[in-house]
Amino acid sequence: MSSGIVFAALLAGHWIADYWVQTDHQATRKGDTDNAGRRACAAHAGGVLLSQLLALLLVALSTDLGALGAVQLAAGLAVNTVTHYWADRRQTLEGLATALGKGGFYARGGAPHLDQAWHMGWLLPTALIICAPTAPWALAATGVCVAVLAFLDQISRIGCQARHRHGAPTVVLYHRS
Repeated sequence: MSSGIVFAALLAGHWIADYWVQTDHQATRKGDTDNAGRRACAAHAGGVLLSQLLALLLVALSTDLGALGAVQLAAGLAVNTVTHYWADRRQTLEGLATALGKGGFYARGGAPHLDQAWHMGWLLPTALIICAPTAPWALAATGVCVAVLAFLDQISRIGCQARHRHGAPTVVLYHRS
C-alpha cells in the first residue's frame, strides 16, 4: 500500500479521534498525574488507535493498493499509540518543550500547537512502518522509534526538573467544570 494514502488515513483517523471521539472527561483528565488520569489518557489513545485502524480499513477496502502486513500494521499503530499517549500525559510534552527552549511558547498558548505538531510528526514514521516491505524492516524501524522516544523522554525529564526548580507554572489546557 502507498505510504501517502496510509499517511492520509492516519491523519484523518487522528483528527477524528482527537476532536470527535475523545470525550470531555478524557480531554480534561488525561493529564492528571493519578491513576484516573492515566486511564483517561489510555482510553483516548485507544480511541485514536481504533479511529486510525478504521480509516486504514476503509482505505484498504476501497483501493487496489494492496494488503497491509499484520506485523507492519501492528508495529506502526503501536508506535503511534504509544507516542500519542506519551504526549497527551501533558507533563511529558511540557517538560520536552521546556528543555528545548519552548517552555514560554508552551505556557503562552502554544501547548495545543506543540501537541498537534508532535502527533503529526509521528504519523510519518508510523506510515513508513505500516508500508514497510518486510516485517523485519518494520520491527527495526519500530526499534529506532522506541529509542528516539526513550531519548526524548529523558530530555523531557530534564525539562520537568528545570521547571520545578524555577517554579514555572504548569499549563492548564482545559478548565474543569
